[in-house]
Amino acid sequence: MSTADTPGHKGPPPGLHLYTRDGFVGKMCVAIRPHMIYEYSAVDGPHAPRRLNVGAIAATDRDDPWALPTPIASNREGVVVSVSARSAEMPYVFRNVECDEIHFIQAGEIEFITDFGVLQAGPGDFVALGRTITYRVRPLTPSTLRIVVETPEVLDLAPPAPFGMVNQGRDVKRPTLIDLPEEGAELWLKSFDGVTRYRVPRNPLACKAVIDGTPPAWKLNLRAIAPLAYPTSGGPPAQFCQSSTADIMFYTLSSRPPAGRPPQHHNADYDELIFYFEGPGAYGAMTDPGDMIWTPKGVTHWGPTEHVAEGYFAWLLETRGTMRLTDAALAAGSAMETGSFGLQVAFAPSPSA
Repeated sequence: MSTADTPGHKGPPPGLHLYTRDGFVGKMCVAIRPHMIYEYSAVDGPHAPRRLNVGAIAATDRDDPWALPTPIASNREGVVVSVSARSAEMPYVFRNVECDEIHFIQAGEIEFITDFGVLQAGPGDFVALGRTITYRVRPLTPSTLRIVVETPEVLDLAPPAPFGMVNQGRDVKRPTLIDLPEEGAELWLKSFDGVTRYRVPRNPLACKAVIDGTPPAWKLNLRAIAPLAYPTSGGPPAQFCQSSTADIMFYTLSSRPPAGRPPQHHNADYDELIFYFEGPGAYGAMTDPGDMIWTPKGVTHWGPTEHVAEGYFAWLLETRGTMRLTDAALAAGSAMETGSFGLQVAFAPSPSA
C-alpha cells in the first residue's frame, strides 16, 4: 500500500490495520488506528498465541517404533497436527480411514511405501496421502523430523493458476512402483475412536500396475513453490493446496518482495500456524529450523518483513476451525508476542487473577 506523496510500497503508515474475511480471499476493510493495536501486556485463557520448536516435542515414536505421531494441535472439525521423530521403520502398515494427510519433512530422509508405489522424501518435501491409502514409513537416516496434518476434507493442489506458482510437470512427483515381498503384515486402521488391528495373510502394499487414473499421493518441495509477489504495492500470499471447502489451506510464506512490512492484520475466520523451515535469513524472530507459531483467529498481529535479502523458506497452515494446542505442545512452547513472533518475556498481572 502506498501513500499519495510517496510512490511505490514503503510499508504501512502507523496504525494501519487490515481486517479480512475468508482468509485473504473474502471481504476486507482497512482502517487507520490512532495507535498500534497488536500489543498486549497480559492474557489469561486458551485463545492466546504461542510459539515452539517442533524438534522440542517429546515425540513418542522417536524411541518406540509402534507409536503413532504425537498430536500437538487439533480442532473440532477433525483437523489434527502431529509431530513424528521416527528413527525405525514402522513394524505395521497403516491406513487412515477418516482423513487425508499431508506430511512435511523438516529433517532427515524418509521412504513412504504405499499401495500405489514408493515416494522418497527429504527436507522441505510435502507428501500428500489420500484417505485410506495404505502405507509404511521407513526412515533412511538415523533421525527424522516430520509434521503431519490430518483433515477429514479432501486435499488437492490448488495454486492460483495452472502454472507459475507450481510447475506440476516438473516438480510434482507421483509414486513409483517397486517389487515387494508377498508376506503378510499387521494392518492398522485408524478411525475416530482409535486403532483397529488386523492380521492380513498377504502384503497389502503390493501393486503390479496402475492402469487408469492418478495415484492419490504426491510429493512437492517447498523450495519449488514460487511465492506470489506484488513488486510495487504488496499483497497477501496465495495457497498452493487446500480442501474443497477451503476450510484448510497451505501457503508458501517464504521470502518475497516488496521491501515494505505488511500492515497489522486481524484474520476473522482462520487460525494461522506458521512453520519456519530454513534460512539463512530470519522471518522476524523465527530463526531456528522447526520454529512454529500459532496465532488464533481474531488475535491482531503485525507480520514481520518478508523481503529478506538472505532468503528463508517457511509455510503457513490456515484452519477455519479454531485450534487448540495439546499438552505436549504447551510443554514445549511459550507465550508469543505478535509483533515479530518472539517470546513474550513478561506479563503484567492478569486482570482476572
